[in-house]
Amino acid sequence: MGNTWFFSAICLIALACNPATESQITDLQPAAEAISNPNGDSELALLMRAMTVYMEQAKDSLEQGKGIPGCPEEFKRLTEATETEGMIKDRNHFNAYAEQWLSDLDQVCQSKGKGQLQAYERLRTSCLNCHQSYCQGPIPKIQRLTVQNP
Repeated sequence: MGNTWFFSAICLIALACNPATESQITDLQPAAEAISNPNGDSELALLMRAMTVYMEQAKDSLEQGKGIPGCPEEFKRLTEATETEGMIKDRNHFNAYAEQWLSDLDQVCQSKGKGQLQAYERLRTSCLNCHQSYCQGPIPKIQRLTVQNP
């Protein structure tokens, strides 16, 4: 447990300290898999960890006045990924949130300048909206994804 946590922390620090390139963003899954999840490693849990890494990289990029360098195709699986058992009672309800997030992600990827920052904040709000209905644990982390001093 201790070594896994240490390795995860080192991976996240390394990702945060280096500017993201498009290839780094599309290879988010290995870093996300290294993070320990108390609810297990369902497809959806792994995908959401990759989404978190993406959001952290996007936040850092925006705070540095840079654009977000790309949008991973793997996130399109959000509506199909198998969830941790018992977490989603109504898949249609969950998928409405997922479709909104994907639509907001598309806006982030198509926007430039201040429009991209506004689209990113809508994307972050989509995360919050969903997590208020499902799995409230990540809410404090999502709140910390607010861009500071763009």
